[in-house]
Amino acid sequence: MVYLKNILVTTDLSRHSLAAMEYAASFGLLYASKLFLLHIVDSEKDLGAGKKATAEFVQQHLNPDLKLTRVIRSGPPAEQIKRFAEEVGIDLIVMATHGRTGFHHIVMGSVAEKVVRLSGVPVLTVKPRPLRESILRDEDVETELHLR
Repeated sequence: MVYLKNILVTTDLSRHSLAAMEYAASFGLLYASKLFLLHIVDSEKDLGAGKKATAEFVQQHLNPDLKLTRVIRSGPPAEQIKRFAEEVGIDLIVMATHGRTGFHHIVMGSVAEKVVRLSGVPVLTVKPRPLRESILRDEDVETELHLR
């Protein structure tokens, strides 16, 4: 049986990252897991601002009853996520994807893709609801399955 004692959810403080939080909170309740919310800033001088911004993000967007440990790190995001997961003994990493494709994806890269490649633990990537709906709509499924 899989037991998820420690779950890491990453955030860039965008509304897109809330999709990952939704899944992490659900798994956290199911397994009585400890939740960690990790935000990565560019440099050590940004740690204070990152801590404040993360606190505001949590206050504005998350249920106050949700118990989680906020963590702020600096450096390359994929490397910091992998390092934190190893240090704490994370059992599952949950991250939202922005759904970028084509040239923008090639130039910017994908933190989620790098984490999936680097991580020694399972990584759940979640597309935010508006992206999921723009890619696959209920009407499309119903039409393809001849339910209409």
